[in-house]
Amino acid sequence: MVREKIINFLAGSFFTPKVGKLVTGLVRAILKGNPAETLKYLLPQTCERIEKIMSHSETTILTDHKGDTELTWCLILFSELVRARGDTLLMYKPMILSVFHRCVRIIHKETHEAVANAAKNLLKSLSYVYPVEYRLTVENIEEPFTDFLPIRVSFVDENEVKMLL
Repeated sequence: MVREKIINFLAGSFFTPKVGKLVTGLVRAILKGNPAETLKYLLPQTCERIEKIMSHSETTILTDHKGDTELTWCLILFSELVRARGDTLLMYKPMILSVFHRCVRIIHKETHEAVANAAKNLLKSLSYVYPVEYRLTVENIEEPFTDFLPIRVSFVDENEVKMLL
């Protein structure tokens, strides 16, 4: 119940820059605690809100130097949400790409910085390596270390590669 109240509060309002920093810290903490559930409730609402602002506003929002405070806040929230683990973000790929395609051309400074931070956070999240399985145990400590690496190197015959392609 508390989670729902916090998520509805975050998704339904926008904040000034001073309060926004406090709220982004809250989002970061919630995201670290339970990324899958946080993304499930916040990311679709945030992306939908960004899409709605972009489609209902005038076409001048891309070239307006004054900016839109609600759009800026939504993009700041979006940039915090894409800090989640890369594997939890993959299922939201179409939504995330849609936001980037719509917002990358905005020239308002704060809004553009939010989009740039979102891109940076997304690249960091997707480039981390997350162990899926821990294979090294006390029982098999004598086996070669290369057997326990998450990425395996296999030598494949040239014909096998051609067949795969």
